[in-house]
Amino acid sequence: MAYIPPYQITPRIIDLVSQISEAIGSFYGQEDLRLHRVNRIKTIQGSLAIEGNTLTTDQITAILEGKPVIAPINEVQEVRNAIKAYQLLDELNPYCVDDLLKVHLAMEAGLIDDAGHFRAKGVGVASGDDIIHYAPPAERVPQLIQDLFDWLSRTDEHPLIKSCVFHYEFEFIHPFSDGNGRTGRLWQTLILSRWRAIFKDLPIENIVYKYRKEYYEAIAISGGESGCTPFIEFILEVINETLAMEKAIPHTTRDRILAQMRNNPKITRNELAAILNLTADGIKYHLQKMTKEGLIIHRGSPRNGYWEVVNDLP
Repeated sequence: MAYIPPYQITPRIIDLVSQISEAIGSFYGQEDLRLHRVNRIKTIQGSLAIEGNTLTTDQITAILEGKPVIAPINEVQEVRNAIKAYQLLDELNPYCVDDLLKVHLAMEAGLIDDAGHFRAKGVGVASGDDIIHYAPPAERVPQLIQDLFDWLSRTDEHPLIKSCVFHYEFEFIHPFSDGNGRTGRLWQTLILSRWRAIFKDLPIENIVYKYRKEYYEAIAISGGESGCTPFIEFILEVINETLAMEKAIPHTTRDRILAQMRNNPKITRNELAAILNLTADGIKYHLQKMTKEGLIIHRGSPRNGYWEVVNDLP
């Protein structure tokens, strides 16, 4: 009998799918500032930070640009690998197990010996020092993954729901010795991006990191009579919040600079350049002009000072 993952469609899930679908409509087919590489950087930073990587968006931007970064070697390698893995999104088949192995190889190259191969030993899912789930035996992994991919390819479930189900089931199987979280989150992005391309650049992982404790709790409490229903609801809530935040981003460069300064008065020029996807010279030009016009003032030293928003734009 073909495998069917256990879960229930609750009124909350139906409501979230409706909200997200409606919100996506305002993004679909638009070319705007939301789709810049800054969201990819935030995605990578969030996904790696969930599992302990300490590199900032500034450092990830520097690595992306080929600049040297002072940081632990393994963390730099994790970033380089994640950049390469996410660059594969356009060429991957979400229903192909070989492509999954290809992504894992990119994600874990130089970090573990069995990158691109299913694990040969038992593993568990950890949240801090606590083991919240012991994965199935290694010998069962290939068949379990094949069953999951078979279900994914034949189900008529809404992409939002089936992507969440896949994400949970993948983490439950935990098919690799390491890198399961990073690979699973990327694969959900892949599934969603085949429904709406905007998901390639939507920093969902950044919001998952914000709620990382709840993320692991959702994994831990799933799997009972209601299957992965709690996890589906959690991830849909995250997607909904991500879309709401992206819609709230101001469109003009000046508005976006002011919004960033209100959120973080100590933000640096380099951080502004990364977030707004502008060059250092471009940011310098805007800051000088806005200062001259009396919109902003920089107080304190260049290194340790802060920005004060004096007047809002009309």
